[in-house]
Amino acid sequence: MRSIKRLPMPPTRSILGHVDYLKRSDVHLQMLRWKAQYGRFYRLRLGLTSAIVIADAECIRTIMKSRPDEFRRISSIESVFQEAGLNGVFSSEGKRWEHQRRLTEPMFQPAHLKYFYPSFRKVTSRLSDRFAMLAETGETVVLVEEFKRYTVDITSLLAFGEDVNTLEQGENPLSQSLRRLFPMINARSGSLFPVWRYIRRERDKQFDASLSLIREYVDGFIYRQRKRLRLNPQLMEAPENMLQVMLAEQKKDGTLKDDDIVANAITLLLAGEDTTANTLAWMSFQLCSAPSVEECVFQECKEAADGAGALLPWPLPRLPRLTAVMYESMRLKPVAPLLYLEPTKNTVIDDFLIKKGTPLLLMLNASGFDDALFQQPDDFVPERWLERGKASFSDLQPFGGGPRMCPGRSLALMEIKLGFHALCSGFRVEAQQPASDVTESFAFTMSPSGFRVKLHKREPLQ
Repeated sequence: MRSIKRLPMPPTRSILGHVDYLKRSDVHLQMLRWKAQYGRFYRLRLGLTSAIVIADAECIRTIMKSRPDEFRRISSIESVFQEAGLNGVFSSEGKRWEHQRRLTEPMFQPAHLKYFYPSFRKVTSRLSDRFAMLAETGETVVLVEEFKRYTVDITSLLAFGEDVNTLEQGENPLSQSLRRLFPMINARSGSLFPVWRYIRRERDKQFDASLSLIREYVDGFIYRQRKRLRLNPQLMEAPENMLQVMLAEQKKDGTLKDDDIVANAITLLLAGEDTTANTLAWMSFQLCSAPSVEECVFQECKEAADGAGALLPWPLPRLPRLTAVMYESMRLKPVAPLLYLEPTKNTVIDDFLIKKGTPLLLMLNASGFDDALFQQPDDFVPERWLERGKASFSDLQPFGGGPRMCPGRSLALMEIKLGFHALCSGFRVEAQQPASDVTESFAFTMSPSGFRVKLHKREPLQ
């Protein structure tokens, strides 16, 4: 067995070691540069604590499969979520996670997705109308913000049966408050000392106010859905939204509390907005530099439409070229590039002895740039996904892996296909800056910073 202290370590810049790097929005890119220099395993120093960075795909896969018994998220993450009243299925650990998983898993069953499809079509139609208006005015837009309107509207309708309709009515206090949560949670989770518990800065007060407003909204959502279930008991067996699924599950299992439902409801809003919207924006960014690929995707979307413009029929057609663009964008621009874990007991990784509680920084983005897995790994080549044997989605981990794989992955994939079809079937995207001016900004999720576009309407689908 080897000690992790024998691993190579990048030079530090302060007495806190590499803590400053972890606060940077490009930390995931810095880790890739260090991987090229130091290899698949290297060490960082976080204050007085040694952390190990792991960029080996097979090793990461093994760790994922060993959750939650042998590995858990770094404890500060659960602590921050618990403090905010958001400790649901995403952040909870151990027995609590098992409890939360029982609560949330039923709502992501494939059998439920068909009931939600009318809501998908309703919001996707609004997205297409929104794009048409933006194309007509010719204004420059931040595309990720447009997709966030879409994902907030989808999530609110599917999760809570509430039509917040930011696509037509603009931002509201709920969507504005959601934007403030993830960056602050990310900052607190990576902090060596919980300053906010002793000194209340202005941003902490804004965070508390946003959280209070979101809880008020969600409490209202729960009240209204409970009333609907009471007046219409058959919804217990054929729920219209995910909140009804959770409330029905709560009635069957008396151990589930309202706090659990609130925490998971807010988690749904957060996760449903950021990850999907960023993936859609990165897909659009890639096509701006690949006009021939964009034309192929447009032709595929045109052929797949059911005569209702930007809408797709149910069940969804395969759309192999659109799917290839999605997979290739997830490979090059993964919105969840890093995962921070720790072992729940002393263990061995590769041939290193790792003590309980040692921070493990898993580079989920590393496998996408491994030339043993992908030829020309730095290039955007969606065609690799169209030929059998050229690329395998199992070599990527955009939804995590093992028992704690994201339960909403089927929902997210459906949302991405519908939203991107609405864009590509009716509009051409023109970037308003060189690709080199668009940067990757990581704060819990990784988004395209500085990506502005103009939309141009295509000929109507026949």
